[in-house]
Amino acid sequence: MPLEHIRGLVVAQQGRCAISGLPLDPRDVNADHINPLSRKELSPSRGIANVWLVHKKINAMKGSLTYDELVAFAKLLVEHEATSRRYLAEIQAGGIEKIPKAAFDKWLTDNCDENGRIKDGK
Repeated sequence: MPLEHIRGLVVAQQGRCAISGLPLDPRDVNADHINPLSRKELSPSRGIANVWLVHKKINAMKGSLTYDELVAFAKLLVEHEATSRRYLAEIQAGGIEKIPKAAFDKWLTDNCDENGRIKDGK
């Protein structure tokens, strides 16, 4: 990618990560493919119209997700935060009950489909 284009991205993005808004630091910035090259079904381009500048931790979180997929997962994380914190506290306090196989098998039958996936009661 031409250096002039990188400079243009810095100016266009006002020196901030395109996804999080964090200030861009030369030590922490990545050029991210908006449509990941690994996602062939998206017909991603290797051109400059498929690149923006993001913080390296944001890029690591995004991985092979599209921007829309990342946002959807981020919303799920925020919506589920209270439950996650409850699980975290319970696990760290050693409060996880040991479940015998017969009881677990019944739980599976009651809560999972024939492929072992959780039934979604929503």
